[in-house]
Amino acid sequence: MAIKQWEENGKTFYQIDVCVYSHADSLIRKQKRESGSIDEIEPEAVARKLKRIEDQLKEEGQREVFVREAAGISWGDLAERWEKDLLREVKEAMSADQSNSLVKRRGKRTADGYIQSVRDFTEQWKEMPASQITPADVEDLFKRMARMGYSNCRQYNVKVAISQCFRYGIMKRLLKGVTVSPTYGFGISRKESKRPEILNGPQIETLLLEAKLRNHPWRTIWEGAYHLGFRSGEGQELRAKDVDFSERMVCFERQYNTSTKQVEDLKDDEWRQVPINDDLFELFTELGVQKMAPEDHVFPRITAWKHGETARHLRTFCEEIGIPSICFHTLRACWVTHLLRNGLDRVTAMAMGGWSDLETMERYIRLAGIEVKGATDSLSIRKKERPARVLKLVGAR
Repeated sequence: MAIKQWEENGKTFYQIDVCVYSHADSLIRKQKRESGSIDEIEPEAVARKLKRIEDQLKEEGQREVFVREAAGISWGDLAERWEKDLLREVKEAMSADQSNSLVKRRGKRTADGYIQSVRDFTEQWKEMPASQITPADVEDLFKRMARMGYSNCRQYNVKVAISQCFRYGIMKRLLKGVTVSPTYGFGISRKESKRPEILNGPQIETLLLEAKLRNHPWRTIWEGAYHLGFRSGEGQELRAKDVDFSERMVCFERQYNTSTKQVEDLKDDEWRQVPINDDLFELFTELGVQKMAPEDHVFPRITAWKHGETARHLRTFCEEIGIPSICFHTLRACWVTHLLRNGLDRVTAMAMGGWSDLETMERYIRLAGIEVKGATDSLSIRKKERPARVLKLVGAR
């Protein structure tokens, strides 16, 4: 409890802060604050008025604590406990001798991803009693994510994170009357149910040309993404020292994680190289990369890029110029599918793109259509030579 009192222009002003804790659960607490002015002049009258206000705030806070105690732990407090225990388990696993470094990094990265998913997408549940979160609330969350353009895979990962948090609360007996997560029954697949949107050559040309004509602030970033196939975080962390003009090669070694706000190793913990073609060489010359200091960032430092708002800006511009609306990551898909269609072998494509599993690469191969190209040529009737038909004329000699 804290009472602040001061005089100003002949009037008495005050601010009272009260924090009421639960005796049953230390994480349940209510903070109350009131401020204003007092008309009384006599010090004793002022003290009595402040005491009445303080007692009233205490009573209100206690009533709210009782309600919270009856409903159980809030989602925000449950998530906070789950985060701490999850990170503690990861830390213990990382210190174990039997775990190799790659497993350690992936374990920490997975845990961070779960935690960030809960933070980013369940903020509206924070004050709600966790036991009162229903499947309808979960459905509203996934509908909102779909409207915002998040992929099935992203929704699936968020569902897993929420399920993990609820499972933790059930196992620790923190949730009253809850035996199953409200995410149960939501059959979200990691695979997309429809064919992803890929821009063809003319559409990519339109995108980059219109962006240049309009001097769009994202133009050089989009062009670089198409010619290099980088992930968003990789492009943000590309430095002048990573560009080798003598060998005409770009090396990717690190990426910026918009969730953790930290620079990390690449997704698969390996560096990779991508050749510089003529268009990219001109772009780097325009950006003045040759004259940059080694640690300078190659591409413009746009605030929205750092905050992970790439999709909104690109989708809006695509709609303005009349081409299919795509997200930023689709530029990477366009890069690899166009390379595959132009004859690049899949092994080289995997190495340049940093894909470690063939399953992901096969998805792009399917988008490129290279495995089925020409497969129906044998059915063509028009191109087959037909034998000449000789008609015997009646009465002919």
